[in-house]
Amino acid sequence: MNITYDKKADAMYIYLNKGKKVARTVELSDFLVADLDKQGKIIGIEILCASKQLGKDKESKTKPSLLFNLDIPIPITV
Repeated sequence: MNITYDKKADAMYIYLNKGKKVARTVELSDFLVADLDKQGKIIGIEILCASKQLGKDKESKTKPSLLFNLDIPIPITV
């Protein structure tokens, strides 16, 4: 797993399967999208407006922190 943050776009991306090709993108909520491969497995998750969703790291004052809980419902289909 790898996590990147684009300060200018205020977007965080969590890579779960780096290197796989994205077949489609699914909006999970207003500020959360998931990239899926051909088999429907999650490749990565993008958090938009990340600093507002996650809060800011107390040390840097600019980077979002993963220490905050997200209250974002994620629909799961079987």
